[in-house]
Amino acid sequence: MRRVRITGFDGEDVLVRVLDAEGEEGETARIPGHEASMRPTERPAELFAVGQEIEAEEIGRWGEDQLFLSARACENPALRSFLRALAPGDVVTGTVAGVHDFGVFVHLDGEPDGLRTGFIRVPDLTWDRFGHPSEVIEPGRRVTAEVIVAETRSGQVALSLKALREGPLARFEDQAGRTLTGPVVKIVPQGSRREQRQPHRPRRPAPGGTELPPPTG
Repeated sequence: MRRVRITGFDGEDVLVRVLDAEGEEGETARIPGHEASMRPTERPAELFAVGQEIEAEEIGRWGEDQLFLSARACENPALRSFLRALAPGDVVTGTVAGVHDFGVFVHLDGEPDGLRTGFIRVPDLTWDRFGHPSEVIEPGRRVTAEVIVAETRSGQVALSLKALREGPLARFEDQAGRTLTGPVVKIVPQGSRREQRQPHRPRRPAPGGTELPPPTG
């Protein structure tokens, strides 16, 4: 995390100077517009003022080794502290807050008030087949899930319910190379379909330079 001083604006981006331990200005850096705040805004100048000092998280360096930062990752200290305490593989608990066709939101235990930081993608819900997430889970249910990643820039924790359940192939993990037997329960046709198209035939030049359609015979 870096402490920076805002020096200006470039379109939607925020220009800053990195401060050292004594508060002296160092290298110039840039905060992209979408990394300025979790609050919706089209003009970062509405949220920040030239000369203001803020905390920002380093994203990386691009172009001519220019430093890029995220202010939104440090905007809520309580949220940042909660997210940084989580690591991939941690097991957490929470309450389902909403079920949608694209995934499930979860209120995680211990998260800052007023937020819902947990999110379960559809593929991470269960090993079973289903049509809509509402067939698997409903709002208000208590869940235990594994952390995939806790992202300070999005303010969200990606979770998996499936990771804590035995997969359908788990019992075969130690049987590699063995010959197995069993009854045939279903035959699934395999193959592909191809659209039959007429071969391409170039148009024939007609007297005078115009083109005639290709012969049909």
